[in-house]
Amino acid sequence: MRLPAHTCVSGATHACLCFYPCCLLPVQVMVVFDADMVAKPNFFTKILEVMLDDDCALCLTPQGFNNVDAQSDIFNNLNLSFWEYMLPGTDALGYIACTGTNFCLRCYPLADCGWFPSFTITEDYALGMLMKAKGYKAGYLNEYLAIGEAPEEIRNIFRQRSRWCKGQMQVLFSRYCPLLDTGLTLGMRLLYTSVTWCYVTNTLAVPCSVLVPFIALVFGVYPLVLNRDFALAATLFYTSSTLVTMYCTNRKHMKPLWFCIVSCHLLWFTYAKAQLNVLWKKVTKKTVVFKSTKKKGEEDGRDAKKRRFCALPQNVGDMEGTLDAWVLVASFSISMITAIVGAFQMIDRPYTAQGDFRWFLALSIFWSVYNMIPPALFIFYCYNKGQLFEDFCSFCMTLSFMVGIGGIVCTWLVPDDYNLGQVLNVSLQFFEAQRSGKVPRISNTPWRGNSGLWDSVLLPNGKNYSLLGGWYDDGGMLKLSYTTAFTVSMLSWAYHEFKGGYRSSGNVDFGANTIRWGADYLMKVSVTNITSAGASMQPIFVAQVGDMARDKLYWGSPERSNIPRPATYLSAARPGTDAMAMTSAALASAAVAIQEESLQVADVYLQKAIVLYQLAQRWRGYYAKYVESGKVYPSVSMYDDLSYAAIWIYIATGDENYLNDAIVFYDQTVSAEGHVNPNPYMFNYENVVPALDLLLYKATKDQFYKKNVQDFVRTWMNTKSRTGDIFYTPKNLAKAYPYGTLQHTANAAFYTMVAAKNVMDSKFMLYACWARNQ
Repeated sequence: MRLPAHTCVSGATHACLCFYPCCLLPVQVMVVFDADMVAKPNFFTKILEVMLDDDCALCLTPQGFNNVDAQSDIFNNLNLSFWEYMLPGTDALGYIACTGTNFCLRCYPLADCGWFPSFTITEDYALGMLMKAKGYKAGYLNEYLAIGEAPEEIRNIFRQRSRWCKGQMQVLFSRYCPLLDTGLTLGMRLLYTSVTWCYVTNTLAVPCSVLVPFIALVFGVYPLVLNRDFALAATLFYTSSTLVTMYCTNRKHMKPLWFCIVSCHLLWFTYAKAQLNVLWKKVTKKTVVFKSTKKKGEEDGRDAKKRRFCALPQNVGDMEGTLDAWVLVASFSISMITAIVGAFQMIDRPYTAQGDFRWFLALSIFWSVYNMIPPALFIFYCYNKGQLFEDFCSFCMTLSFMVGIGGIVCTWLVPDDYNLGQVLNVSLQFFEAQRSGKVPRISNTPWRGNSGLWDSVLLPNGKNYSLLGGWYDDGGMLKLSYTTAFTVSMLSWAYHEFKGGYRSSGNVDFGANTIRWGADYLMKVSVTNITSAGASMQPIFVAQVGDMARDKLYWGSPERSNIPRPATYLSAARPGTDAMAMTSAALASAAVAIQEESLQVADVYLQKAIVLYQLAQRWRGYYAKYVESGKVYPSVSMYDDLSYAAIWIYIATGDENYLNDAIVFYDQTVSAEGHVNPNPYMFNYENVVPALDLLLYKATKDQFYKKNVQDFVRTWMNTKSRTGDIFYTPKNLAKAYPYGTLQHTANAAFYTMVAAKNVMDSKFMLYACWARNQ
């Protein structure tokens, strides 16, 4: 028998009940067609051959349309990827597909499933799923045995696809959700959910694809990190998705298969509306309305007098109240603007400051042109569907593959700006460029020569003591022990925590030598073995080499300078607990860092660190009181520096006494010095309390320290902050109030990485991404 299933679900169910009011026999079958479908003469003989198998409950045949040209089917009405390639495969897996028309099914299984489902407007899809859950079998006959008509006007196409999406979403949010159906195997659950998942991902992917290059070029905000990882991911995704989508056994199928990609772009907004509509109806407990698709020659019931006063393109129809077409026009406009802006930027400045071609602009242009193609086809379709449109489709398909391949090539040509191994190497080169003393003949900074060869200090015993080495501070020629010590401690800590990164980037020797250059100078400034006439004298600690006033007036190179360079030192009479404790921490951390490279040198550093730690406890005072550079690099706390030294000596020796000292000094700095720091979230030479929280938690597992570490990290990562201790610039650079220099940001990024590794409970990549973006 023939049922006009196009009418409605309840109508089909009612018809079934009328024809079969009593007991149903297994041999009784029915055939369902859409009202516009016309069966070929051999339909029944072909389909009943399949139904002769008593185990077959349903047999489906593909849908064909007499008003669709396969070579210009931008809305993918023919859907060859589904009928010709997907269904034969899923049929082999036992999947039951029911698409609403052109199928034959046994009446007994239909009745067993409760007739046609009424909980969704896509009763066909739901019926196939219910039959599979009850254990029935079906077959797919890949022969076009019935031909009908597809909607031609834009509004009706959008309405049809919206209905399909709504029906799938209804099933997903119902008690019949395939993911929760215990009658289905895991594979079948995923298969019956796959189309619904495609609607969701398509809704998210298309607008992101359009907006990412637009935001990057027009606003200068880059949502993606272009590096080798991205290039590999993009290449694998584009290649695999294209090969899967475009796989065909007939060359004539290539363009119809490509239209599957095009239609996904054209219908994303339709799908988005449909999903929101179902969610809203679910929340408000309203019914999703079934809207039939009008075919050629059918009226939609709308009063012609109420339509727009201006004539729309011939293939559009009445679009009153529908935004879908305008969204596609907006998509085309956004992509076109992006391409134009990118082209102008490339013409205006084709190369970066480093001399590299700006391939990321070319990538954005290719990407934008790729996104322009679907809406351009839509706009053309609105005005013309003839041979000219078919030729335009062929041109666009060729263009899409060309710009797609061009974009993939550009991802590999973009310099890997986030090659962190290279960044690490360049960062270490900075310390090479700042070297004072006798520099090696082979280095990364060939423009630097020997300088500061006569740096020395007159000891209390009257002897001249060489202070060769160290680093120049800032852009001048001062050598400052306090800031050098903090720098050495940070370099050593990073080397110790992330030695794998140094090793994988080939920077192990470079990193160790950089640490030793700074630590060797700190060994020199800590003069602890002064004798006179065989008797020991009080040690001294050189805190500064150079004259600040004269240094500011000199703009030449260090190699040509002949400015007098006096040395300023601390002693029992001129104490500087903070500077000496920081230096002790630096030498102890250096000992921990390089013990694998040279255990003997590490032991020398450690012994000096212990001596300085003892002196720092005896000589209480602030170095800034006696050293000129203390006005530029002030220190308002000493207990945190003592705790910092103690914890590093504990890490180096394992002696619990030093751990106890670290805890005691930590408590003292919190109680006595907590008020002196203008911003507790600034981690630098002036405030090492955040570092103590992290190191003490690692040593004690005390939750108090863990909470402090978490507060520090979360405060820095609060991207919504525009005021307060930590604030963000318009381009999301985190800075510390009131100074805002990048040293605090760099230290916080490093701190976050260490915390993510040792303290934070999960989401390592979240913290790593934030640190990397800074």
